[in-house]
Amino acid sequence: MVKLKRGVVGVLCGLGLAVGAAVPAAAVPAGAVPGAGVPAAGVTPALTPAGGVRASTRSGGVFASAPAAITAISCVSSCASVDAAQPGSVLRIAGMNLADLREVTFIGGAGNADNTIARVLRAAGNSADVVVPAYASSGRLRAVKADGSRSEPSRVVVSIASKAVSTDALQLRVVGQRVFAAAFRPARIDLLARQPMSVVVALVRTSDGAVVMGSPVSALVPGTVRSVTWDGKLGGVLQPAGRYEFRVFSAGAAAQAAQAAQAAAPLASGAFDLVDHKFPVRGKHDFGTAIAAFGAARNGHIHQGQDIFAPCGTPIVAARGGVVKVNAQEANAGNYLVIDGEGGKLDYAYMHMREPSALLAGTRVFTGQLIGYVGDTGDAVGCHLHFELWSGQWQAGGAPIDPLPALQGWDSYS
Repeated sequence: MVKLKRGVVGVLCGLGLAVGAAVPAAAVPAGAVPGAGVPAAGVTPALTPAGGVRASTRSGGVFASAPAAITAISCVSSCASVDAAQPGSVLRIAGMNLADLREVTFIGGAGNADNTIARVLRAAGNSADVVVPAYASSGRLRAVKADGSRSEPSRVVVSIASKAVSTDALQLRVVGQRVFAAAFRPARIDLLARQPMSVVVALVRTSDGAVVMGSPVSALVPGTVRSVTWDGKLGGVLQPAGRYEFRVFSAGAAAQAAQAAQAAAPLASGAFDLVDHKFPVRGKHDFGTAIAAFGAARNGHIHQGQDIFAPCGTPIVAARGGVVKVNAQEANAGNYLVIDGEGGKLDYAYMHMREPSALLAGTRVFTGQLIGYVGDTGDAVGCHLHFELWSGQWQAGGAPIDPLPALQGWDSYS
């Protein structure tokens, strides 16, 4: 419940903070994952829960390394369909701590009778390739490392068919029906051809028919999945939220349509929604009473943000990606972070966090990336996030705006 001015911050109960005296947060060792979960090279991870590397036990043994974790699975070659594998298919597993993966267990039904073991073709820190063994059943996967430690069963269920399940010349799958702007995960489609072909992928904004991306995809190999992604930008500028559709044309049809200035019928298409923000508190929460709202009376000032009440330790993510402007600690605001939002003229402030964020000033942040945890540091009454939305520069000529309508909108879909 913080009000910040140029040089002064006030909180409920008339608290004050000298911004010029803010103490930069100490660096915290990296180790968390951006967005929905898969770490990426060159991306600064977010805050990790306390405790560091965990030991795992199984049958009385102790394993020094952190256990593997599976976060995503996709078929990349010899696939039965665009969303199903078959014996002999190559699956790509994404996750954490996969570098010394020994094997992958295909968990079938109840019990172990139909479990099968897959050999690992390739393993790296955050991905591995495995071949679907004969007699594997549809189900979840478990990763087993060289030291014997085992992951939890994957949340993703792999569908395995006995043979190709589709005779369509080209199949298309949209990966994720909702894509967040300025997020780590781009919009993506997977293509699977049954015969050699070359195509052109166009991405169309359905509200006005504008083509925001065109991508030729040459020499599709039958049975091998090819992916096409879009980062949400056109000419380096983030595009507005709305409905977008991937449309795939044969290379010849696309060329003819361009020459004739008329639309050709696509071979396949698939749509998704681009949304611009993610609700920052990732757990049970409420907005409190009127005293927690923007504009509520304080001693000599008004409340400049909206309080979101949640249990201490509830994860906080970036509502909008951008660049960290301030990471500091102060007696009234506690541990706080300010992010300069990408693609707009808004700054986002997060206060009273449980501990200093690992994201130092200048760090690139993605929409939905973990930035900290709900706390009650500083002069806070109860566990909550004090969230501010500023038009223009935070504490440098900008102005705070009521974030509640935006927060309620983001909460409705994310």
